[in-house]
Order: sequence, then structure tokens, then C-alpha cells
Amino acid sequence: MKYLKYIDVKGKSAWELKIMRNEIFARHGYIFKTSNMKKHFSQQAWYKPIYEDSSYVYKMFSDIEKSNVNFIKKYE
Repeated sequence: MKYLKYIDVKGKSAWELKIMRNEIFARHGYIFKTSNMKKHFSQQAWYKPIYEDSSYVYKMFSDIEKSNVNFIKKYE
């Protein structure tokens, strides 16, 4: 895992950025509420939905993950 830089988000669509940001939540087992996120991540073999509270999941993030979520949000 690394801190994201501008080159990592440059040229990405709003959808791609949303997926990038939400993948961090998905990898920690967040259960998505929107149908498009549920559909996308349910198709990933590694996705194991466990937690409904996004703030609880956010507390599990490393400093790098927190930084990357905030970084991606700036470009979404």
C-alpha cells in the first residue's frame, strides 16, 4: 500500500474514482447501501460484507488508507 499521488488519479472518470475510494471500504468489509456499489463489489471474489457502519470501518483504516480516501475525494 502506498500514498496516492496525482498521477494515480489523473484522467480517471468520476466512476473510477468512486470505485477507487470505495474499494478501501470494501476491503474492510463495509456493506454498501447503494445498489451500484453493492452490485460492483458483490462481483469481486475477495469482497466479504460484514459491517454496516461506515464510521466503524473508517476507524480500521491505516493512516495511508485515510489519506488516500481524502485524496481521492478531492478529485471525485
